[in-house]
Amino acid sequence: MAALLLAFALPATAALVCFDAQDLAVPATSEGLYVNFATGVSGTSEGAVPGFDFDPYASVSTTPANELRFYWGSATTGNAGVASSGDRYAVLSAGSAVGPASLFTRAGFTGDTSAWTSALTTGYLGMRFRNETTGTINYGWVTLTTTPPLGFPMTIHGWCYDDTGATVAIAPVSTGDPIFSDAFGG
Repeated sequence: MAALLLAFALPATAALVCFDAQDLAVPATSEGLYVNFATGVSGTSEGAVPGFDFDPYASVSTTPANELRFYWGSATTGNAGVASSGDRYAVLSAGSAVGPASLFTRAGFTGDTSAWTSALTTGYLGMRFRNETTGTINYGWVTLTTTPPLGFPMTIHGWCYDDTGATVAIAPVSTGDPIFSDAFGG
């Protein structure tokens, strides 16, 4: 009987880890908001967030000044965001895949965030980061709202990633009660 049960064992599945309903306000400062995707810790200085993975900030050296930029920390982490081409950060939609085949950029000060600053935007920024708990590169997305013309006010609504390192398909981050939410919008 045990052999029969083993023959029908299901394969291991990826674990999607989500930090939803965060609604973190990103200050329009040169420090911005540092976020550690694995622990959920955030803060307004690098020292306050050990092992940070992502830092959206207002660059004082851009033209125009104080425009939104993304900083991914040390190059040794492999952290980066999905680009549509070159160093232009993409605004992704639900259903988009994020994984090893995605085009990534680590460009901070020189990164093109115009897709995130040109209009009121709520969308998904695909990302990869080295998970300090597992030691592997994980793929996922951050749900953001930005405001023209500079990207601020900005809110990080939440993020999700696959903790096995597998490719993920972006799914909307829940902000309501999952017991009462359904596909009929009711």
